[in-house]
Amino acid sequence: MLTLTLVVAVFALLMAFLMKSGGTGTKKDVKVEIPTGATSDQIADILDKEGVVFSGDLFKIYMRVVKHSPIQAGTYQLTTASGFDKALNDLQDKKHVKVNALLLKEGQTLEQMAEAMAAYFNLSKQDVMDQLTDPNFVQECVAKYPKLLSGVKNNQDVRYQLEGYLFPATYEVKPTDSLKTLVDKMLQESEKIRQKYASTFQGQDLTWHQILTLASIIEREASSDEDRQMVSGVFYNRLEAGMPLQSDVTLLYAHKAHLAYVTEADTQIDSPYNLYTNKGLGPGPFNSPSESSIRAALSPKKNDYFFFVANLDTKKVYYSKTYEEHEALVKEHVSEDNAKYNH
Repeated sequence: MLTLTLVVAVFALLMAFLMKSGGTGTKKDVKVEIPTGATSDQIADILDKEGVVFSGDLFKIYMRVVKHSPIQAGTYQLTTASGFDKALNDLQDKKHVKVNALLLKEGQTLEQMAEAMAAYFNLSKQDVMDQLTDPNFVQECVAKYPKLLSGVKNNQDVRYQLEGYLFPATYEVKPTDSLKTLVDKMLQESEKIRQKYASTFQGQDLTWHQILTLASIIEREASSDEDRQMVSGVFYNRLEAGMPLQSDVTLLYAHKAHLAYVTEADTQIDSPYNLYTNKGLGPGPFNSPSESSIRAALSPKKNDYFFFVANLDTKKVYYSKTYEEHEALVKEHVSEDNAKYNH
């Protein structure tokens, strides 16, 4: 009986030692990927497989007993043969996160991007917006990317000077990266796009600022590459004819709100961003356009249409040459219960 008790005691001490120290195995750095939505049990199995902990089953119990913060998805720099305390602490210490992915979507406004940034950097949206609109910071950006940001250098008419210039993509963000570091990465990507299409841009009547502005409207008006080029052609036709673009995208931005269904009264808002009442392209971009929309703004599909209406159920876009044809299509494809953009 005494021998059994001694064996149990020794085993318990051994387990305690292994849990605390990680054992005597070789300690080396290892990259560990924790996928989005991974449960505690799945995380324990991953650590066991990578050799970070000596027992995934025991680590599952440990994680249930010990209070800890949620473990975020990401790529971690961990150590093999770690004790349970160290393994869990490393998973909750940002300095051990190698990289993490932050998705900033195409067509998002600066304010919408600020919400995503705020969540990642554990800041308030207002804190992020204060940094993104700080005049000194904006001028630093202009000084670093003078050709890209020439349209906003002294442009006080735009709501936000960096609107449309932060290229939407999935960014790898290191724990040591600041908000300003991320913004610089986004401006770098925008500059790459500008340089990529430099030859196409040469000879354009529009400035790069205007190209981005048109692209931002196209971004929200059509989803396929083909339709974006067609819609771009329609907008060029309207510009050349001296007609207002009459895009609902511009009204949403002017109203600073989502309008489920645009009314006649909505189109009368007093704003330079209202392209129902104002001709031209307005002060600047309405969101962050994708490369596809920028390409469409630079290379429109030539056509003789002046109107289009999109059925958001079927994703099909219908084009027309006259207002009468357009009105007939609007009646067919637009209702208050199922609102569609129409132009």
